[in-house]
Amino acid sequence: MKMTGRARLGATLAVCLALPVLAGCTAVTGTGVAGTAAPRSTASATPPPAASVPRIPTADASLTANAAAVVVAPVRIQLDRLGIDMKVTSEGLDADGAMALPPNAADAGWYRYSPGVNSRAGATVIAAHIDSRDDGIGPFSRLRNATAGDRLTLTGADGSTVAYTVTELRQVGKIDAPMAEVFDTAGAPRLSLVTCGGSYNSKTGHYVDNVIVTATPVAAAASGN
Repeated sequence: MKMTGRARLGATLAVCLALPVLAGCTAVTGTGVAGTAAPRSTASATPPPAASVPRIPTADASLTANAAAVVVAPVRIQLDRLGIDMKVTSEGLDADGAMALPPNAADAGWYRYSPGVNSRAGATVIAAHIDSRDDGIGPFSRLRNATAGDRLTLTGADGSTVAYTVTELRQVGKIDAPMAEVFDTAGAPRLSLVTCGGSYNSKTGHYVDNVIVTATPVAAAASGN
């Protein structure tokens, strides 16, 4: 598995993705979760100029070429080896133009402008806060321990499931985060999981990195596609 040194809990709590720039990960009070140390791979920095960061899609996945069939929203994500079993809610953008997320770190958000569970192409994007005041350190804090070959399951609102295999883990400084790739609606179907990582900057109230896990459908991984 590739691990590189590249990869915002914001407005409500913290947000890990943004439009058109990457948001920072900030706790409710701006000081992190009281009494807890930041997980080793959680983070934030001042966002780069908008011109330097590609825009992410904001058209409903159901209107894009990759979604000829009805888009199925994911409602649950499981990665048993890391003890991750989370409810997934459908999210768009918040008032600041950042990807909206559930306020508690126990739940994850699916970016509804990205492909759904049954996507034929592109990256299905799911993100979650690394921590929150009420929940403490969240399940996605463990994404930093993902390894190539880990199996995870995404369950759709219609009861369907898709199994994925982790192919890559990256921890990326937010200024260098490859958002065009993370949110790409073209190419082979895949899953982009994102949270914050690295050290916590108490002055900015943000973590400095993003942790990004990429996974491909099991059938595609087995065939080498």
